[in-house]
Amino acid sequence: MNRIEKSHKWNNLMVKCRKLGKNDIIRVFLINFLIAFLALFIIIVRGNGIFTLCNDFNEQQIPFHMLTNEAIKKGNFLWNWNIDLGSSFIGAMGYYTLGSPFFWLTLLFPKNAFPYLAGWIYMLKYAIAGVSSFLYLRRFVGDKKFALLGSVLYAFSGFQTTNLLFYSFHDAVAFFPFMLLGLEKLIVDNKKGEFAFSVFLNAFINYYFFVQEVIFIIIYYLCRQGLHLWKKRKEVLQCTGEGLLGISMAAVLLYPSVLFTLSNPRISNRLPREYWIDTGRRFFLKLFRVFLFPGEMMAGQSCITEYDWSSWSAYLPMVGIGLVLCYVIKKRSDWLSRLLIICSLFVVIPLLNSVFMLLSDTNYHRWYFMLILFMALASVRVLEDKEKYPVKIVYISLFIIMTCSVFMFPWWSEHKFELIYRADDFRVISVIGVLGIALTLLIMFLFKNKKVYFSALLIGTGIWSCITTAFTCNLYQKFSGQTPQDYYSRILTLQEINEDNPAYRFQTDDNTITLTVPVMGTGSFNSTVNGSIFEFYDSLGEPRAVFSPKGEEGLQELLSAKYYITDTDDKDDTVIQVIENKKKYYVYEKDKALPIGFTYDNYITKSEFLKADPTERALLMLKTLVVPDEAANEVSKRLTHETVPDKIDKEKCMNIRLQESSVEFKRDSSSFYSVIYADSDKYAFFSVPNDKGWKAFVNGIGVDIVDCNGLMAVPIEKGENQILFKYVNKDFAIGAIISLAAFLLFGWLCKMNAGSIKKQEEKPD
Repeated sequence: MNRIEKSHKWNNLMVKCRKLGKNDIIRVFLINFLIAFLALFIIIVRGNGIFTLCNDFNEQQIPFHMLTNEAIKKGNFLWNWNIDLGSSFIGAMGYYTLGSPFFWLTLLFPKNAFPYLAGWIYMLKYAIAGVSSFLYLRRFVGDKKFALLGSVLYAFSGFQTTNLLFYSFHDAVAFFPFMLLGLEKLIVDNKKGEFAFSVFLNAFINYYFFVQEVIFIIIYYLCRQGLHLWKKRKEVLQCTGEGLLGISMAAVLLYPSVLFTLSNPRISNRLPREYWIDTGRRFFLKLFRVFLFPGEMMAGQSCITEYDWSSWSAYLPMVGIGLVLCYVIKKRSDWLSRLLIICSLFVVIPLLNSVFMLLSDTNYHRWYFMLILFMALASVRVLEDKEKYPVKIVYISLFIIMTCSVFMFPWWSEHKFELIYRADDFRVISVIGVLGIALTLLIMFLFKNKKVYFSALLIGTGIWSCITTAFTCNLYQKFSGQTPQDYYSRILTLQEINEDNPAYRFQTDDNTITLTVPVMGTGSFNSTVNGSIFEFYDSLGEPRAVFSPKGEEGLQELLSAKYYITDTDDKDDTVIQVIENKKKYYVYEKDKALPIGFTYDNYITKSEFLKADPTERALLMLKTLVVPDEAANEVSKRLTHETVPDKIDKEKCMNIRLQESSVEFKRDSSSFYSVIYADSDKYAFFSVPNDKGWKAFVNGIGVDIVDCNGLMAVPIEKGENQILFKYVNKDFAIGAIISLAAFLLFGWLCKMNAGSIKKQEEKPD
């Protein structure tokens, strides 16, 4: 190839690159990705490529992704033995991983690569959030450059920084604007199909946020189109029809996940009346921070609240709330102002806020990213035409108020009964908020040239986005108390555990052990597990929320905990393995342990069981089978009725249970098998959650499963019993059928719509 040909090819390549650089979507993507890169890269470098934070990110998000990666690749997507006492895999992971398109990208890599990927995927999520919001915002601004600015405000809001712990939340933020865009194209452009597909996308990605998105989009439609629904009944029916079609398309994951979640007792708890209205000092201080100051952290490390997982932040980088106030003051009758005013009522009245959580007592504020999109829209509209709005008076007033808050709050104290827990961190975020207001005002009135003015705004918001995101990341990582390298080294070290007897569990609720190793444990840190697990712990008088309770004496024996792991030398049990890297770990085997599967020759009813002392209930379950009151007549044909004893001898109970227990036990992702010899007709108990998908067979004959406080028992015969449990997720199968039918209908409608458009175009004028 001669020099002329090389030069020609090079020139062609440069022309193509310049064309790509002029593409709006690519430009928006790269700018938002770059901002995220600058914010997170130092954190990644400090961790030698490993990205960790603290709390839920380290103990849930990383282990969940690693477990799901391995399970999918091995085809173990029905029942998973490593999630708590065992759980439907789709039900447990549908919320956290399975709906995320970003998770499916990680399947290109081994599971151990995820801590190295997490930071880069965060950058990708920020970039997609920027693109989706840009595509929506550009419909409502005169100059699309300001839509780019709005995309940065949306993608790097305080909601995003505060929720860095919750990796899956950023998926909802990234894809929500597509649903609004699809709705706009339907009601304004009369383009059919896009709304249905965007609904499918959001419903599939995360059903928890989708419920909130549906509520918000109804409010949005009423503000946008007015209350005269009868006049627009055709349009309403179109929107409803496409919405239902989109939901049906997502049914393959949505249907089993929602039904699974409905078994969680947490969703039935309602916000108490005394919390419907909040007028306390701390509440108003939180409101002050939500809009005026950058997002910081949650939980015990929060500046304002000792324990708070509510995601309460709606800060816009640099510009804050000022531009939104300007817009509402000037255009009170505009649909956008109406929406912002109505949403502000939902913010300040806890009862209305809880509507997005279906009146749940958690009363989280996890719908704010939707409000933030419209705060960003109002802000860029003001920036685009600043002369029409009362910018000076609003921003000068905000500057004075916020400055006073920095220097005059009398409540700065780390005392738990005062309003400010971490005064130094609160001062930092306060100063960042004040300086952002000052810089916004300066840019708006210093630069007259439009290009320079826009560039200054974009650079300023970009810098603020980097600062606030990096600041919160640093706080979270600092709070973890360990380096990313130490966290990752521990995972790799524990993966060397070579003991995995299928009939026994590890005594641990440590997710990094039970999910990343993985071994079968006796608990987990997970919000979405089988409802029967909640029933089990409730019956013991120790309700389970997110963590599995440690439990009273006898619990670990009941759950077949033969092994445990610790970093201390325990002389009481036998060491079967020592693992050492940076730190030494000991794997212990208890001298006596019950396998999964053993018999009972006596029983008590559930009502009798609940009258016992809660501290004795685990021991009582070791001594006698607990059955529902309505099953007592049937069970009494094989077992003797027991009275609640005054004192229970744990060792004696274990010795009795060991006499007739599993001599063989096998398990996989869809079944488990046990062989038990009995000296008479009895019931065999298994500490496996009683999910509706289980079917039991004894010596090849189907038998009814008896629910034992959320766990399972089956009738067995005298002699050898080959007991087989098979698991089928019928909800997943039904959901798959619904999705297939919906996609076929969607394809047909798209084809019909394309044909209709073509006919319209071919019509002579």
